[in-house]
Amino acid sequence: MMMETYYRARASEYDRFYENPERQEDLAQLRDWLTGHARGRTILEVAAGTGFWTQVAAPVAKAIMATDLVPETLAVAANRGLGQHVNWCVADAYALPKFALPFDAGMAHMWWSHVEKQRRFAFLSDLTAHLEPESLILMIDQTYVDGICTPVSRLDEWGNRYTLRKLGDGAVYEIVKNYPSDEELHDAFERFGEDIRIMRLHHFWALTARKPASSA
Repeated sequence: MMMETYYRARASEYDRFYENPERQEDLAQLRDWLTGHARGRTILEVAAGTGFWTQVAAPVAKAIMATDLVPETLAVAANRGLGQHVNWCVADAYALPKFALPFDAGMAHMWWSHVEKQRRFAFLSDLTAHLEPESLILMIDQTYVDGICTPVSRLDEWGNRYTLRKLGDGAVYEIVKNYPSDEELHDAFERFGEDIRIMRLHHFWALTARKPASSA
């Protein structure tokens, strides 16, 4: 799987993404946004990666179960020393295991852009199935900015965008990188959440939704 291979190789250099000076103002706003929504929550995090956003939520969250498919990125995350209330689990975002904790929030940051359009329903179905009624759904991801984001290399039959990424060792990987409109986000999330709200910044967007009280 290309994405898994890419993130295994990128684990040690991934956090350089957050060092870009042009992103700092947006990142400060997103830290405040996530802190406000994560406070007191028991959170299931999908695609936690190196734990950058886990680290933001950890000081205010009641508990976090942070998952990722790639052990190499989770190893970086575990070294952050976020406390005993944060646990790490290797897990597939599309086939999450059963957990003992009852979660009242689910989050996946910098992940939605990598979810293929034909798999969005399956991903959200599995994520929300692990959440209690009226749980919060939290997402952060990128907005395309010309000259900073790598350009789209091709489209597939589903309309997924692909881009080429070059790592420090010179290896080049082609990965899915979608940049959804607000309308696309509403269309994807309306089956799984109510009160959908989207915050658009220059480099990022952030979404909140609430799982319905019942599925009836």
